Amino acid sequence: MWKNDPRFTMAYVYTLICRGVRPWTALGNFMNDWYGNDKDNREVLICDPLVTVGPLTKYKWRWRAFCAASVEFLCGRYHVPCPQWVHDPAFILTTPWYAEDYVVSEYVKRKQEEETPIEFKKRNILCGWRLFLNKYEIIQWEEEAIAQGLTDDDAIQRYILAREYATHGPHPPAAS
Repeated sequence: MWKNDPRFTMAYVYTLICRGVRPWTALGNFMNDWYGNDKDNREVLICDPLVTVGPLTKYKWRWRAFCAASVEFLCGRYHVPCPQWVHDPAFILTTPWYAEDYVVSEYVKRKQEEETPIEFKKRNILCGWRLFLNKYEIIQWEEEAIAQGLTDDDAIQRYILAREYATHGPHPPAAS
């Protein structure tokens, strides 16, 4: 099912989702390219608009909106020009969607509502802020903490969180 070209653009990822690939697997491949394998070509990874394969079902509509929100979020976070296609009103869901299947309690729902970045929230997608943590940055920050002599897991985690905030700002991002 994977194409010969190893580049996982968001348009290709959405096509895979439409064809039945598990969304988190397809998005994980995109994230590997965005954060590591192809980070010097980020604009190429997001430039093509999303095309729905087959009928637009509720499932595909949700994931199409999620992909658009992801592109807008990542462009803002990494200072990449955002493609115009992400602003299409067709990427706004009419009812709220908790993008994690396990969200059941009212407490978790409230937490998701509070912490979801604006790029997702304005599309009625409630997913919290931790979906796009950059494992490459986290590994680097962990190595920095250890190099500074931190050995306690809690101290290392506090260091990583402080670096996350210093690099990308507090979470959730301020509403615009």
